Amino acid sequence: MSLPRRLFFYGTLTHEHRNALTDTLLPRLGGRPRRGWVRGALFLRRDRQGGYPVLMPGAGCVRGWVYGGLRPIPRAVLAAFDAWEHCDPRRPGRGEYRRTVLVVHTRGGPLRAAAYLPNRRAVLGLRAVPGGDFAAHAAARGLAVLAE
Repeated sequence: MSLPRRLFFYGTLTHEHRNALTDTLLPRLGGRPRRGWVRGALFLRRDRQGGYPVLMPGAGCVRGWVYGGLRPIPRAVLAAFDAWEHCDPRRPGRGEYRRTVLVVHTRGGPLRAAAYLPNRRAVLGLRAVPGGDFAAHAAARGLAVLAE
């Protein structure tokens, strides 16, 4: 499996939220983050550690950021993101999430970027995020966001 050159993040792994991965790994992806959106529906899931978004199939727009660019994402960086997302790329159907390539629409045109999508179709306790922008939704409502 070839390494992706870009990652699309739509939730707690963007520079809009501070946690161990955003502080240490986002700078290692290279380039400047670019605003983008993908087709889908965004939902909020809450647990004891905070809220986080879940991207599901749908007809709406989910807003986020594209990171990376010219070079493949370093293996160690990708492995850290995979671990955070409970993703096993060798057995994609077994983890909580799978890494898949999506078309991301940006001002500069569409690009292909890897993103993390849930393996289960419907997860109990999800609430729709109006407008498909997790950071704006969390800020407007003062939500505690998953940080570890």
